[in-house]
Amino acid sequence: MAQAIAKITKDMTFLEMLRTYPETAKVLKKYNLACAGCMGAQSEPIDLGAINHGLDPEQLLADLNAAVK
Repeated sequence: MAQAIAKITKDMTFLEMLRTYPETAKVLKKYNLACAGCMGAQSEPIDLGAINHGLDPEQLLADLNAAVK
């Protein structure tokens, strides 16, 4: 069975992700992340943002990618 290729990667910024995949906003809300209004969203990569908010970056990425399938 082939493994799905991630569309959202750890080095994407939150803003880039939200512009490309607006449906990911629901996942961010689930994690209590207000990325759309955060100034860091323009330059902060997803993995660093997750770590800075005490989240598991791999789990966040998995949930974000599941939202765009």
